[in-house]
Amino acid sequence: MVFSINIIKGSRNSGAGASGILKQVNGVNGIPISIAPGFPDLQDQFNQMGITHIRLHDGFGIGDIDDGFVANRGTNQNQLMVNVPTASQSKAKTFIADFVNKRTIFPYAAAGMKANNLALASQNANFEPTDSYLKRILDNDASVNPGNIQRDVLFRVGRTLDGGYEVPANFDIYAALVGEVVRRYGVNYQAVGLPRKITYWEIWNEPDLTFFWNNNNPQVYYEFYAKVARMIKSIDPSAKVGGCGVANGYNPGGAYLDGLLNYCKTTNTPIDFLSWHYYGNITADPQNVIDVGNAIQTSLNKYGYGNIESLCTEWNSSPFGKLYTMSNVQSATNAAYIASTLICMQYCKTDKAYYYRGDASSFGMFNDNPQPNNKAYKTFCTYAAQSFNLFTRLFETPYILNQSNT
Repeated sequence: MVFSINIIKGSRNSGAGASGILKQVNGVNGIPISIAPGFPDLQDQFNQMGITHIRLHDGFGIGDIDDGFVANRGTNQNQLMVNVPTASQSKAKTFIADFVNKRTIFPYAAAGMKANNLALASQNANFEPTDSYLKRILDNDASVNPGNIQRDVLFRVGRTLDGGYEVPANFDIYAALVGEVVRRYGVNYQAVGLPRKITYWEIWNEPDLTFFWNNNNPQVYYEFYAKVARMIKSIDPSAKVGGCGVANGYNPGGAYLDGLLNYCKTTNTPIDFLSWHYYGNITADPQNVIDVGNAIQTSLNKYGYGNIESLCTEWNSSPFGKLYTMSNVQSATNAAYIASTLICMQYCKTDKAYYYRGDASSFGMFNDNPQPNNKAYKTFCTYAAQSFNLFTRLFETPYILNQSNT
């Protein structure tokens, strides 16, 4: 397969993609298993889209250390409420809060941290829901994965959106809880039934937004990051740790990009990747990701981290979860944006990327429309999903033949 794109960014990183091999930037946030009642299973769709990298984030309890959903918290973004009729929203909010809290891994984490009591924090650890989802995400059974696609999971350490914005009350206890998760999925994974270990651990999500992290002193996040990163490495030295999924990827030089790198450098804190988010709502120009990627590369080089990975762990054309947005991100227009962005990422410091999101939740590529009658197209009921399928086909011959700007 051959593609052609006119890159007009004269400042693109000439070293990016210089190996001539297409980069696997076609990862997604989201889960191929039904994420909540009313949402579809998408195993066949994920397989046919060729999704090999999944970021476990916003799983509504799945993979969450310590969710504390409150139905009517003032900062709630209520992404799952977009399609709920107004008259039913109050009941739906109560249901979702209860549903998510029952699936979180450590239901007594908050109480234990406030009491400085690790035994209480780890009481009644609830691994079963996350175990089940991870086994099915990574499943190589031919009945659900006929192409034997080898998926890898990036595990986001923290909470689902609206699962609580409070900074953990005791960093040592929180790190110990994370350590138990790493031991289970990164060391003893075969005993759990996973075919592969979890290697990548992203510490928190968007601490530059107060509805994820209610402290505007970056030093607090640095100290939290250091505690958790060192704990992970002490249990699995081969694990890859990084952060922080900064919302404002446009802001290299800021506290959660340059500031984090500087802290890690001066304190010898481990960091294997820097993660950032990119939403194209300001200009709708997919080539802007080249500017962001190049700026990230400049920051990495500045602090001596030029060889660590740069991960775009969320991206889409819009960050706004409104009803009209959900239709737009599944459209032919957004399919073109997706395809162009995936190609532009080949020309900047973006080692992996995870689209937000690949399932049928808010911002997702799938909806509840009937499947087309033509069975050849049964799994691609939106244009956005088709763009991922077409990009994946490029890996049949994954060679970039021309490195020029034209």
